[in-house]
Amino acid sequence: MVFQNPDNQLVASMVEDDVAFGPENLGIPAEKIRERVDKSLEMVGMAGFQKFAPHKLSGGQKQRVAIAGVIAMEPDCIVLDEPTAMLDPRGRKEVMDTIEFLNKEKNITVIHITHFMEEAAGADKILVMHQGEVIHQGNPREIFRKVSELKEVNLDVPVAVEVAEILRQNQIKVPDILTIDELVDSLC
Repeated sequence: MVFQNPDNQLVASMVEDDVAFGPENLGIPAEKIRERVDKSLEMVGMAGFQKFAPHKLSGGQKQRVAIAGVIAMEPDCIVLDEPTAMLDPRGRKEVMDTIEFLNKEKNITVIHITHFMEEAAGADKILVMHQGEVIHQGNPREIFRKVSELKEVNLDVPVAVEVAEILRQNQIKVPDILTIDELVDSLC
């Protein structure tokens, strides 16, 4: 699991020691740990940062180190609890690119808890929860067709989805879209 605030997850004074923490606790042999640390840091775009102090990294870099620490344990599934909530746009993009890489290229199942609907729009499947209950589930296109129902439970929708919905309400034919690029393509 990767927490919302990476500072709650980073435990060592050096990046490589932090990434090695999980595998060490799993009893992995030292030579394998070294391989896993280097490989996981490379996977999240943090190769070369092994000797850095985590507290001197940016928020996005810290979050990627936290993700590397989980990857070093070689899980089949990673749970991310709002991993971009405390990040600036650049840090959010870095972390989202890492998440997409792990899922699409490394075939790691990712459960991503988020309130950022633009992030949810890239998922394979979405579960919408309200007061501890699953109220909707489906692929992003199915979920984001329910603009008014999502707003009723105080959730936003991606900006492009909302613009498309306003256009439809004004009798302008727009297909189901998820992204700004799709909206532009449908209008031009």
